[in-house]
This record gives sequence, C-alpha cells and structure tokens, in this order.
Amino acid sequence: MTPPTGSGRRRLLRLAAAGWLCAAALAGCVGTGGSDSPGTSRSGAPGLRVGVAPNVVLDAATSGMRTDKALAAAAGPVSFVELRGPDEIRTRLTSGSVDLLTLPTNIAANLHNRGVDVRVLGVVDGPSDVLLGPASASASWSSLRGATVHIPFKGDVNDVVFHALAERNGLKPGKDFTVVHHPTLADLLTAVGSGRAAYALLPEHQATLAAAKASGAGAPLGRLLELGEQWRRTTGQTGYPTYAVGVRGEFADRHPELLKEIDRALRASAKTASGSPDRVTAQVAARTKVPPATVTELLNRLSPGYRPASAARPELTALFRELATTAPALLGGRAPDDGIYAAPPA
Repeated sequence: MTPPTGSGRRRLLRLAAAGWLCAAALAGCVGTGGSDSPGTSRSGAPGLRVGVAPNVVLDAATSGMRTDKALAAAAGPVSFVELRGPDEIRTRLTSGSVDLLTLPTNIAANLHNRGVDVRVLGVVDGPSDVLLGPASASASWSSLRGATVHIPFKGDVNDVVFHALAERNGLKPGKDFTVVHHPTLADLLTAVGSGRAAYALLPEHQATLAAAKASGAGAPLGRLLELGEQWRRTTGQTGYPTYAVGVRGEFADRHPELLKEIDRALRASAKTASGSPDRVTAQVAARTKVPPATVTELLNRLSPGYRPASAARPELTALFRELATTAPALLGGRAPDDGIYAAPPA
C-alpha cells in the first residue's frame, strides 16, 4: 500500500491531532470527579490523577475507578480530568499533572518516540470505527464497489487502516470506490444527516447516533463493516488496540506496587461496564451527554474490556508495524521500542 501523501510529517501529525481532538469534542464531556491537583492521603499515598478522553466506552471502562475503595486506600485521593486532545495530553504528561490516562495508542507511540516518557500499561477493547451504508447494502467489502465512502481526518489511523483492509479484501481505493475526506467530524455528520454521505466511516458513539437520526428521517442506514472486527478477521489478530491506558514513566518507576492495584481496578471497572452496564449507564450518560438508552446499547454491544500490555503486546506490535509501513508520521517516524511498555504487574 502506498503511504499517505501530503506536505510531510508535520502535516500528517496535525491531521491526526485534529482528528482526535474533533472526535473528542463531539463525543461529549467527562466530569472531573475532583481536582486535578496532586493529593496525598494521611498514610502518605501519592494520590492518583486520571485523565480520560470523552468517549462512552473509555469513560465506562474506567468509571468504576471513581468509586473503588481499595484503589483509594492504596493510592490516596483519586481525581479525574477530561483530556481534550493530543496537545493537552502532552502538556499534562510533561508537567506531571496527570499520572494515568486513556489515549490513542498511536499518540502514545508518537510521544514516546519524541522523548515523552509515557508507557502503555494496557489497552481498552471496544472503541472502533463503523462503516455505515444504505440499509439495502450487503454487509461486505464488495458492497463498496462503485460507491463513494466518506471518511474523516485524512491520514489518521482509522483512515490508514481502512485503506489497508480494503486492499487486502480485493478493493483498490480510488479505483474500485471513491474516497471523500472530511476535515472535521462535524462536517461528516452534517453530510450524513443531509443524505449527502450514503457511506460513512464514523467512530462510536457517533455512528450509533447518526444511524438513529437517519432512521428517524426515513433514510435508514445499516452497519456494514466494523473496523475492529475486520482488522481481526483480515490480520488474524485477536484485538484492535487503538486505545491504551498510559502511565507517566516517573510515576510508574516510583510506585511499582501501586501499578498492581491500578491494574486490578481497571480490570474490575471494565468487567462491570461490560457485564453490568446498568450500574454505570446513568453516570456515563451524564458525563458524555449521550442518551442513557444509547449508552446501554453501546456497552452491551461493544463489551468494554481491559487487558494489560503484556497480554495485548502481539496486537500492539502488529498495529505499530502496519502504521510504521504505511503512515510512519503517526508514530513519530517509526515503531516504538520496548521502552513504551510498562513493566507488567507481578
């Protein structure tokens, strides 16, 4: 596959950053759950400051940490802040004002390659992009022949992966189907709502909301392809690890024992969000401004999960290898070295 063209690495990085930021802005708002200033318990525990991207699945997967008494006992005060994009991620990591955070895995790799000491503690399973299309279209790659596919953020990770998967499934973008890129998610959602974009690649939860709106307007859209499922089917990997839980390197080095408790809390939190979504739906809906019924449907369908980096490493390596070949600028020029992985909790 031919790497994305453009005016160079900086332009690609700006596009990737803009894509993540715009998606985050439209996803809703995550409540802070407390101050982001450092705190210590009476026992001298360091406190834990968690940054969460405004996304239904990511918010739900980490929601249980807000009320986890064992985590609070081990860590001290646990506070949450909303992360509004790559620039804020970098600022908070370099200033030391966040200890743990959710972020796209390619951005974690990019920052690591540029000298920011962020390490992947684990991955959140569930977030993925969905290709919507006419309800009459078949749920297959062949349905794209002769179609026009609308995609946000040219050169972003899901755009790159979509092109790669299309080629591996026998289609050549630009020849077998037309691709139209949109500079913002808002622009694409407008095109979908007006009927100008019959085929559109959208992240969740926007895909679900867009499909519901189109159905209400009498132009129902079907869920033709789910990018994570297609990645797993085409590559043979067991996951599509586009979102990570990262930890600031200095914090990880200072508190290795606390990482064990954080790992436990993340597993428990994701298990609750997946197995008992009714326990977190109201809070997630309030923070993300997404209707509770939609939150419940998403959590039931996407089943948020958390796995430590040691378990997800083969999948991360496969994704980094793909991006290093087709869009190295998204990773800061190359696949990250082993230093990007936090030491696995014993």
